[in-house]
Amino acid sequence: MRRLLALCALLAPVGCEVDPDPYAAADAAVPRRRPAPPRNRWTTGLVQPDNVGRQPELARAPDGTLGLAYFEVDGMPGDACDADGGDAVRYGLRYAELLPGTDTWVTQAVASSLTLGQPVGVDVAFEADGTPVLATLTGEALRPPAVISAYCGGHDAGLYRRAPAGWALETVVQSSDEAATGDAASDFGEVVGQWPGLALGPDGAGFLAYKDVHAGSIQRDDRIRADLELAERGDGGWRALPVDWGKGAGDFNAVAIAPDGRPLIAYHNDVEDSAERGLWVAHVAADGAVTRARLYEGAATDGPSVAVHPQTGEVLVAWYDANEGRPYLGRLAELGRLADADAWALEAIGDPRFDEGYHPRVAVDPQQGYVGVAYYRCVEARLGLGDCEPQADAVVFAWFIEGEWEREVVASGGSGLCGMDPGLAFDADGLPVVTYACSRAVGDGFELRMEWARREVLR
Repeated sequence: MRRLLALCALLAPVGCEVDPDPYAAADAAVPRRRPAPPRNRWTTGLVQPDNVGRQPELARAPDGTLGLAYFEVDGMPGDACDADGGDAVRYGLRYAELLPGTDTWVTQAVASSLTLGQPVGVDVAFEADGTPVLATLTGEALRPPAVISAYCGGHDAGLYRRAPAGWALETVVQSSDEAATGDAASDFGEVVGQWPGLALGPDGAGFLAYKDVHAGSIQRDDRIRADLELAERGDGGWRALPVDWGKGAGDFNAVAIAPDGRPLIAYHNDVEDSAERGLWVAHVAADGAVTRARLYEGAATDGPSVAVHPQTGEVLVAWYDANEGRPYLGRLAELGRLADADAWALEAIGDPRFDEGYHPRVAVDPQQGYVGVAYYRCVEARLGLGDCEPQADAVVFAWFIEGEWEREVVASGGSGLCGMDPGLAFDADGLPVVTYACSRAVGDGFELRMEWARREVLR
Protein backbone atom coordinates (compact mmCIF):
# COMPACT_ATOMS: atom_id res chain seq x y z
CA MET A 1 0.00 0.00 0.00
CA ARG A 2 2.83 2.43 0.90
CA ARG A 3 4.54 1.77 -2.39
CA LEU A 4 1.25 2.38 -4.21
CA LEU A 5 0.79 5.72 -2.42
CA ALA A 6 4.26 6.79 -3.42
CA LEU A 7 3.60 5.77 -7.03
CA CYS A 8 0.36 7.76 -7.05
CA ALA A 9 2.20 10.81 -5.76
CA LEU A 10 4.46 10.60 -8.79
CA LEU A 11 1.47 10.21 -11.10
CA ALA A 12 -0.62 12.97 -9.47
CA PRO A 13 -1.11 14.99 -12.70
CA VAL A 14 -2.66 11.90 -14.30
CA GLY A 15 -4.83 11.00 -11.34
CA CYS A 16 -4.96 7.96 -9.06
CA GLU A 17 -7.42 6.81 -6.45
CA VAL A 18 -6.54 4.44 -3.62
CA ASP A 19 -7.95 3.55 -0.25
CA PRO A 20 -6.42 5.30 2.80
CA ASP A 21 -3.24 3.73 4.18
CA PRO A 22 -4.39 1.08 6.67
CA TYR A 23 -1.00 1.23 8.51
CA ALA A 24 -1.08 4.96 9.23
CA ALA A 25 -3.22 4.78 12.36
CA ALA A 26 -1.21 1.89 13.76
CA ASP A 27 2.07 3.70 13.12
CA ALA A 28 0.81 6.84 14.83
CA ALA A 29 -0.22 4.84 17.88
CA VAL A 30 3.31 3.48 18.47
CA PRO A 31 5.35 5.87 20.68
CA ARG A 32 8.73 6.88 19.25
CA ARG A 33 11.35 5.93 21.86
CA ARG A 34 15.09 6.12 21.67
CA PRO A 35 16.81 2.75 22.01
CA ALA A 36 18.06 2.14 25.53
CA PRO A 37 21.84 2.61 25.90
CA PRO A 38 23.79 -0.57 26.55
CA ARG A 39 24.09 -1.39 30.25
CA ASN A 40 27.51 -0.71 31.72
CA ARG A 41 28.76 -4.00 33.11
CA TRP A 42 31.89 -2.50 34.70
CA THR A 43 32.35 -1.18 38.23
CA THR A 44 35.22 1.30 38.52
CA GLY A 45 37.32 2.47 41.43
CA LEU A 46 40.61 3.93 42.61
CA VAL A 47 43.85 2.07 43.25
CA GLN A 48 45.96 5.03 44.36
CA PRO A 49 46.03 8.82 43.78
CA ASP A 50 49.11 10.93 44.54
CA ASN A 51 50.65 11.17 41.04
CA VAL A 52 51.46 7.51 40.42
CA GLY A 53 50.98 5.18 37.47
CA ARG A 54 54.15 5.24 35.39
CA GLN A 55 54.74 1.94 33.51
CA PRO A 56 52.21 -0.19 35.45
CA GLU A 57 52.06 -3.98 35.08
CA LEU A 58 49.39 -6.32 36.49
CA ALA A 59 49.65 -10.04 37.32
CA ARG A 60 47.57 -12.84 38.88
CA ALA A 61 48.72 -15.14 41.69
CA PRO A 62 47.81 -18.85 41.68
CA ASP A 63 45.00 -18.20 44.21
CA GLY A 64 43.52 -15.33 42.20
CA THR A 65 45.15 -12.48 44.12
CA LEU A 66 45.99 -9.59 41.80
CA GLY A 67 49.18 -7.56 42.11
CA LEU A 68 50.11 -4.30 40.39
CA ALA A 69 53.59 -2.77 40.12
CA TYR A 70 54.20 0.83 39.01
CA PHE A 71 56.41 3.86 39.48
CA GLU A 72 55.62 7.26 40.87
CA VAL A 73 55.37 9.98 38.22
CA ASP A 74 57.83 12.50 39.64
CA GLY A 75 61.44 11.57 40.16
CA MET A 76 63.72 12.97 42.84
CA PRO A 77 67.34 13.98 42.20
CA GLY A 78 69.73 11.13 42.77
CA ASP A 79 73.24 11.15 44.23
CA ALA A 80 75.85 13.38 42.68
CA CYS A 81 78.06 11.62 40.15
CA ASP A 82 80.86 12.36 37.70
CA ALA A 83 80.34 15.24 35.29
CA ASP A 84 80.01 12.95 32.28
CA GLY A 85 77.58 10.55 33.93
CA GLY A 86 74.29 12.28 33.19
CA ASP A 87 71.54 13.27 35.60
CA ALA A 88 70.64 10.50 38.02
CA VAL A 89 67.03 10.44 39.22
CA ARG A 90 65.25 8.25 41.77
CA TYR A 91 61.71 7.07 41.14
CA GLY A 92 59.58 5.51 43.84
CA LEU A 93 58.56 1.94 43.00
CA ARG A 94 55.21 0.83 44.43
CA TYR A 95 53.12 -2.31 44.66
CA ALA A 96 49.35 -2.61 45.11
CA GLU A 97 47.42 -5.79 45.89
CA LEU A 98 43.75 -6.66 45.51
CA LEU A 99 42.85 -9.61 47.71
CA PRO A 100 40.21 -12.04 46.45
CA GLY A 101 36.66 -11.05 47.31
CA THR A 102 37.41 -7.41 48.13
CA ASP A 103 37.23 -4.02 46.40
CA THR A 104 40.10 -2.36 48.26
CA TRP A 105 43.68 -2.16 47.08
CA VAL A 106 46.47 -2.17 49.66
CA THR A 107 49.53 -0.23 48.48
CA GLN A 108 53.15 -0.47 49.58
CA ALA A 109 56.37 1.41 48.87
CA VAL A 110 58.94 -1.07 47.56
CA ALA A 111 62.11 0.80 46.68
CA SER A 112 63.64 3.97 45.26
CA SER A 113 64.92 3.13 41.79
CA LEU A 114 67.99 4.96 40.48
CA THR A 115 67.95 5.63 36.75
CA LEU A 116 69.12 8.01 34.06
CA GLY A 117 66.07 9.83 32.77
CA GLN A 118 62.79 7.94 33.05
CA PRO A 119 62.47 4.39 34.39
CA VAL A 120 63.07 1.57 31.94
CA GLY A 121 60.52 -1.00 32.98
CA VAL A 122 59.10 -3.07 35.82
CA ASP A 123 57.29 -6.40 35.87
CA VAL A 124 55.51 -8.44 38.54
CA ALA A 125 54.94 -12.16 38.99
CA PHE A 126 54.10 -14.55 41.83
CA GLU A 127 55.88 -17.51 43.33
CA ALA A 128 53.90 -20.72 43.75
CA ASP A 129 53.14 -19.81 47.39
CA GLY A 130 51.69 -16.43 46.36
CA THR A 131 54.72 -14.27 47.21
CA PRO A 132 54.87 -11.25 44.88
CA VAL A 133 58.15 -10.55 43.09
CA LEU A 134 58.99 -7.35 41.20
CA ALA A 135 61.67 -7.18 38.50
CA THR A 136 63.33 -3.88 37.67
CA LEU A 137 66.65 -2.14 37.11
CA THR A 138 68.55 -2.07 40.41
CA GLY A 139 71.95 -1.04 41.74
CA GLU A 140 73.63 2.16 42.82
CA ALA A 141 75.99 4.42 40.88
CA LEU A 142 79.04 2.66 39.48
CA ARG A 143 82.32 3.69 41.05
CA PRO A 144 85.94 2.80 40.35
CA PRO A 145 87.28 0.18 39.86
CA ALA A 146 84.21 -0.47 37.69
CA VAL A 147 84.88 -0.62 33.98
CA ILE A 148 82.38 2.22 33.43
CA SER A 149 82.91 4.65 36.27
CA ALA A 150 80.99 7.60 34.79
CA TYR A 151 77.60 5.88 34.66
CA CYS A 152 75.49 6.79 37.69
CA GLY A 153 72.16 5.06 37.05
CA GLY A 154 70.90 1.60 37.98
CA HIS A 155 72.84 -1.14 36.23
CA ASP A 156 71.77 -4.59 37.52
CA ALA A 157 68.96 -6.97 36.71
CA GLY A 158 67.33 -7.41 40.09
CA LEU A 159 64.26 -8.66 41.93
CA TYR A 160 62.38 -7.34 44.94
CA ARG A 161 60.64 -10.12 46.86
CA ARG A 162 58.14 -9.35 49.61
CA ALA A 163 59.28 -10.57 53.01
CA PRO A 164 57.96 -10.15 56.58
CA ALA A 165 60.38 -7.29 57.23
CA GLY A 166 59.80 -5.51 53.92
CA TRP A 167 61.03 -6.05 50.37
CA ALA A 168 64.26 -7.99 49.97
CA LEU A 169 66.52 -7.28 46.99
CA GLU A 170 68.03 -10.14 45.01
CA THR A 171 70.62 -9.15 42.41
CA VAL A 172 70.34 -11.58 39.49
CA VAL A 173 72.82 -10.30 36.87
CA GLN A 174 75.50 -7.62 37.21
CA SER A 175 77.54 -7.56 34.01
CA SER A 176 77.31 -8.23 30.29
CA ASP A 177 79.76 -11.11 30.22
CA GLU A 178 77.59 -13.27 32.48
CA ALA A 179 75.57 -14.05 29.33
CA ALA A 180 78.73 -14.74 27.35
CA THR A 181 78.51 -14.75 23.55
CA GLY A 182 82.19 -14.84 22.61
CA ASP A 183 81.70 -11.48 20.87
CA ALA A 184 83.86 -8.91 22.65
CA ALA A 185 81.45 -6.03 21.96
CA SER A 186 78.45 -7.96 23.32
CA ASP A 187 80.33 -9.20 26.37
CA PHE A 188 81.60 -5.74 27.32
CA GLY A 189 79.96 -3.58 29.98
CA GLU A 190 78.13 -3.55 33.28
CA VAL A 191 74.71 -2.02 32.54
CA VAL A 192 72.12 -4.79 32.36
CA GLY A 193 68.51 -5.13 33.46
CA GLN A 194 66.51 -2.68 31.35
CA TRP A 195 62.94 -3.59 30.28
CA PRO A 196 62.64 -6.71 32.47
CA GLY A 197 60.06 -9.40 31.74
CA LEU A 198 59.46 -11.96 34.50
CA ALA A 199 57.73 -15.35 34.64
CA LEU A 200 57.71 -17.73 37.64
CA GLY A 201 56.53 -21.33 37.41
CA PRO A 202 54.77 -23.61 39.90
CA ASP A 203 57.79 -25.91 40.11
CA GLY A 204 60.24 -23.20 41.13
CA ALA A 205 61.19 -22.26 37.58
CA GLY A 206 62.04 -18.62 37.02
CA PHE A 207 62.82 -16.67 33.85
CA LEU A 208 63.93 -13.04 33.70
CA ALA A 209 64.44 -11.44 30.26
CA TYR A 210 66.27 -8.11 30.14
CA LYS A 211 68.13 -5.72 27.86
CA ASP A 212 71.90 -5.38 28.07
CA VAL A 213 73.11 -1.90 27.03
CA HIS A 214 76.78 -2.50 27.86
CA ALA A 215 78.08 0.99 28.77
CA GLY A 216 74.63 2.36 29.53
CA SER A 217 73.94 4.21 26.27
CA ILE A 218 76.90 6.50 26.87
CA GLN A 219 78.07 5.60 23.37
CA ARG A 220 75.97 5.05 20.23
CA ASP A 221 76.86 1.37 19.91
CA ASP A 222 75.28 0.68 23.30
CA ARG A 223 71.87 1.06 21.67
CA ILE A 224 72.32 -0.27 18.17
CA ARG A 225 74.33 -3.27 19.44
CA ALA A 226 72.28 -3.93 22.58
CA ASP A 227 71.52 -7.54 23.55
CA LEU A 228 68.44 -9.42 24.69
CA GLU A 229 69.46 -11.81 27.45
CA LEU A 230 67.74 -14.28 29.74
CA ALA A 231 68.43 -15.26 33.34
CA GLU A 232 67.15 -18.70 34.31
CA ARG A 233 66.72 -19.94 37.88
CA GLY A 234 67.87 -23.44 38.71
CA ASP A 235 69.06 -25.45 41.69
CA GLY A 236 72.36 -23.60 41.76
CA GLY A 237 70.89 -20.12 41.48
CA TRP A 238 70.64 -17.99 38.34
CA ARG A 239 72.49 -18.44 35.07
CA ALA A 240 72.45 -15.92 32.22
CA LEU A 241 72.09 -16.80 28.52
CA PRO A 242 72.30 -14.70 25.35
CA VAL A 243 69.11 -14.74 23.27
CA ASP A 244 69.35 -12.09 20.54
CA TRP A 245 72.61 -10.19 20.69
CA GLY A 246 74.54 -7.50 18.85
CA LYS A 247 71.54 -6.05 16.98
CA GLY A 248 69.71 -3.74 19.40
CA ALA A 249 67.07 -6.17 20.70
CA GLY A 250 65.39 -6.21 24.10
CA ASP A 251 62.85 -3.39 24.38
CA PHE A 252 59.59 -3.96 26.30
CA ASN A 253 60.25 -7.61 27.15
CA ALA A 254 57.33 -9.84 28.18
CA VAL A 255 57.71 -13.48 29.24
CA ALA A 256 55.39 -16.49 29.53
CA ILE A 257 56.14 -20.15 30.19
CA ALA A 258 55.37 -22.45 27.26
CA PRO A 259 53.72 -25.89 27.65
CA ASP A 260 57.19 -27.48 27.54
CA GLY A 261 58.21 -25.47 30.61
CA ARG A 262 60.54 -23.20 28.67
CA PRO A 263 60.30 -19.41 28.28
CA LEU A 264 58.61 -17.49 25.49
CA ILE A 265 59.82 -13.89 25.14
CA ALA A 266 57.95 -11.20 23.19
CA TYR A 267 60.14 -8.14 22.57
CA HIS A 268 60.87 -5.26 20.24
CA ASN A 269 63.93 -4.29 18.31
CA ASP A 270 63.39 -0.58 17.65
CA VAL A 271 66.65 0.35 15.94
CA GLU A 272 65.79 2.54 12.95
CA ASP A 273 66.86 1.34 9.50
CA SER A 274 67.69 -2.07 10.93
CA ALA A 275 66.71 -5.25 9.08
CA GLU A 276 65.77 -6.62 12.51
CA ARG A 277 63.33 -3.85 13.45
CA GLY A 278 59.95 -5.04 14.72
CA LEU A 279 58.19 -7.35 17.16
CA TRP A 280 59.76 -10.75 17.76
CA VAL A 281 58.83 -13.87 19.71
CA ALA A 282 61.62 -16.16 20.92
CA HIS A 283 61.52 -19.63 22.49
CA VAL A 284 64.59 -20.66 24.46
CA ALA A 285 65.19 -24.39 24.78
CA ALA A 286 66.87 -26.07 27.75
CA ASP A 287 70.17 -26.30 25.84
CA GLY A 288 70.05 -22.57 25.05
CA ALA A 289 68.90 -22.98 21.44
CA VAL A 290 66.73 -20.06 20.33
CA THR A 291 63.84 -20.19 17.86
CA ARG A 292 62.47 -16.83 16.69
CA ALA A 293 59.61 -15.40 14.67
CA ARG A 294 58.89 -11.81 13.65
CA LEU A 295 55.19 -10.92 13.82
CA TYR A 296 55.36 -7.22 12.98
CA GLU A 297 57.83 -5.00 11.13
CA GLY A 298 57.78 -1.42 12.31
CA ALA A 299 58.33 1.03 15.13
CA ALA A 300 57.39 0.40 18.74
CA THR A 301 55.35 2.86 20.77
CA ASP A 302 55.11 0.54 23.78
CA GLY A 303 55.35 -3.11 24.58
CA PRO A 304 53.58 -6.33 23.60
CA SER A 305 52.21 -9.01 25.90
CA VAL A 306 52.35 -12.79 25.71
CA ALA A 307 50.27 -15.53 27.32
CA VAL A 308 49.75 -19.26 26.98
CA HIS A 309 46.22 -20.66 27.03
CA PRO A 310 46.05 -22.89 30.13
CA GLN A 311 43.67 -25.36 28.49
CA THR A 312 44.85 -25.60 24.88
CA GLY A 313 48.52 -24.57 25.11
CA GLU A 314 47.96 -21.98 22.38
CA VAL A 315 50.50 -19.13 22.34
CA LEU A 316 48.92 -15.65 22.32
CA VAL A 317 50.80 -12.42 21.53
CA ALA A 318 49.17 -8.97 21.49
CA TRP A 319 50.74 -5.78 20.13
CA TYR A 320 49.96 -2.35 18.70
CA ASP A 321 50.54 -1.87 14.97
CA ALA A 322 51.92 1.67 14.67
CA ASN A 323 51.48 1.57 10.88
CA GLU A 324 47.73 0.93 11.02
CA GLY A 325 46.83 2.32 14.44
CA ARG A 326 45.19 -0.95 15.54
CA PRO A 327 45.79 -3.78 18.01
CA TYR A 328 46.68 -7.22 16.71
CA LEU A 329 46.61 -10.67 18.24
CA GLY A 330 48.82 -13.48 17.01
CA ARG A 331 47.82 -17.06 17.79
CA LEU A 332 50.05 -20.13 17.48
CA ALA A 333 48.51 -23.56 17.98
CA GLU A 334 51.70 -25.64 17.61
CA LEU A 335 54.75 -24.54 19.59
CA GLY A 336 57.03 -26.59 17.34
CA ARG A 337 56.07 -24.38 14.38
CA LEU A 338 56.94 -21.05 16.01
CA ALA A 339 59.39 -20.10 13.26
CA ASP A 340 56.86 -20.97 10.51
CA ALA A 341 55.09 -17.77 9.45
CA ASP A 342 52.17 -19.79 8.05
CA ALA A 343 51.51 -21.32 11.49
CA TRP A 344 50.61 -17.96 13.03
CA ALA A 345 47.06 -16.60 12.76
CA LEU A 346 47.28 -12.79 12.89
CA GLU A 347 44.10 -10.81 13.48
CA ALA A 348 43.30 -7.11 13.88
CA ILE A 349 40.87 -6.85 16.79
CA GLY A 350 40.29 -3.11 17.14
CA ASP A 351 37.70 -0.67 15.82
CA PRO A 352 39.02 0.90 12.57
CA ARG A 353 37.24 4.17 13.37
CA PHE A 354 39.84 4.84 16.08
CA ASP A 355 43.57 4.93 16.62
CA GLU A 356 43.57 2.34 19.37
CA GLY A 357 45.44 -0.63 20.71
CA TYR A 358 48.22 1.02 22.71
CA HIS A 359 49.77 -1.11 25.48
CA PRO A 360 47.63 -4.21 24.76
CA ARG A 361 47.52 -6.85 27.47
CA VAL A 362 46.25 -10.36 26.76
CA ALA A 363 44.96 -12.76 29.42
CA VAL A 364 42.91 -15.95 29.55
CA ASP A 365 40.03 -16.71 31.89
CA PRO A 366 41.34 -19.88 33.61
CA GLN A 367 37.81 -21.11 34.32
CA GLN A 368 35.95 -20.63 31.03
CA GLY A 369 38.89 -20.26 28.67
CA TYR A 370 37.88 -16.88 27.23
CA VAL A 371 40.70 -14.89 25.63
CA GLY A 372 40.60 -11.18 26.52
CA VAL A 373 42.67 -8.15 25.51
CA ALA A 374 42.64 -4.73 27.16
CA TYR A 375 44.11 -1.70 25.38
CA TYR A 376 44.09 2.10 25.22
CA ARG A 377 42.01 4.02 22.67
CA CYS A 378 43.72 7.28 21.71
CA VAL A 379 41.71 9.32 19.19
CA GLU A 380 39.42 9.07 16.17
CA ALA A 381 41.41 7.73 13.24
CA ARG A 382 40.28 10.52 10.92
CA LEU A 383 42.28 12.95 13.08
CA GLY A 384 45.53 11.00 12.63
CA LEU A 385 47.58 8.68 14.80
CA GLY A 386 49.12 9.40 18.17
CA ASP A 387 47.61 12.76 19.10
CA CYS A 388 45.33 11.51 21.88
CA GLU A 389 42.27 13.50 22.96
CA PRO A 390 40.33 13.34 26.25
CA GLN A 391 37.07 13.58 24.29
CA ALA A 392 37.77 10.32 22.46
CA ASP A 393 40.18 8.26 24.52
CA ALA A 394 39.17 5.25 26.61
CA VAL A 395 40.28 1.90 27.90
CA VAL A 396 38.73 -0.92 25.85
CA PHE A 397 38.21 -4.59 26.67
CA ALA A 398 37.85 -7.09 23.83
CA TRP A 399 37.04 -10.76 24.30
CA PHE A 400 36.61 -13.69 21.97
CA ILE A 401 33.30 -15.56 22.18
CA GLU A 402 31.46 -17.80 19.73
CA GLY A 403 33.95 -17.19 16.96
CA GLU A 404 34.06 -13.39 17.06
CA TRP A 405 35.37 -10.45 19.05
CA GLU A 406 33.15 -8.40 21.33
CA ARG A 407 34.38 -4.94 22.37
CA GLU A 408 33.36 -2.88 25.39
CA VAL A 409 34.46 0.53 26.64
CA VAL A 410 35.55 0.10 30.25
CA ALA A 411 36.07 3.75 31.17
CA SER A 412 36.33 7.07 29.33
CA GLY A 413 35.67 10.75 29.71
CA GLY A 414 37.07 13.43 31.95
CA SER A 415 39.08 16.53 31.26
CA GLY A 416 42.38 14.65 31.04
CA LEU A 417 43.59 11.57 29.22
CA CYS A 418 42.25 8.37 30.80
CA GLY A 419 42.77 4.66 30.18
CA MET A 420 46.50 4.69 29.51
CA ASP A 421 48.79 1.68 30.03
CA PRO A 422 46.06 -0.83 30.90
CA GLY A 423 46.63 -4.16 32.59
CA LEU A 424 44.34 -7.20 32.42
CA ALA A 425 43.88 -10.23 34.65
CA PHE A 426 41.05 -12.52 35.75
CA ASP A 427 40.40 -12.66 39.47
CA ALA A 428 39.62 -15.67 41.67
CA ASP A 429 35.97 -15.62 40.52
CA GLY A 430 36.89 -15.51 36.83
CA LEU A 431 35.91 -11.85 36.48
CA PRO A 432 38.05 -9.63 34.24
CA VAL A 433 39.86 -6.83 36.08
CA VAL A 434 41.45 -3.93 34.20
CA THR A 435 43.86 -1.41 35.71
CA TYR A 436 44.79 1.84 33.97
CA ALA A 437 46.24 5.32 34.49
CA CYS A 438 44.04 8.43 34.43
CA SER A 439 44.94 12.10 34.49
CA ARG A 440 42.38 13.77 36.75
CA ALA A 441 41.87 17.47 37.42
CA VAL A 442 43.10 18.44 40.90
CA GLY A 443 43.03 22.10 41.82
CA ASP A 444 44.61 24.13 39.05
CA GLY A 445 46.41 21.17 37.49
CA PHE A 446 46.21 17.45 36.81
CA GLU A 447 47.28 14.40 38.77
CA LEU A 448 47.97 10.93 37.36
CA ARG A 449 46.15 8.19 39.26
CA MET A 450 45.94 4.42 39.08
CA GLU A 451 42.34 3.30 38.64
CA TRP A 452 40.69 -0.05 38.08
CA ALA A 453 37.50 -1.69 36.90
CA ARG A 454 35.91 -5.11 37.32
CA ARG A 455 33.32 -6.59 35.01
CA GLU A 456 30.35 -8.82 35.64
CA VAL A 457 30.79 -12.44 34.67
CA LEU A 458 31.44 -13.04 30.97
CA ARG A 459 28.61 -14.75 29.10
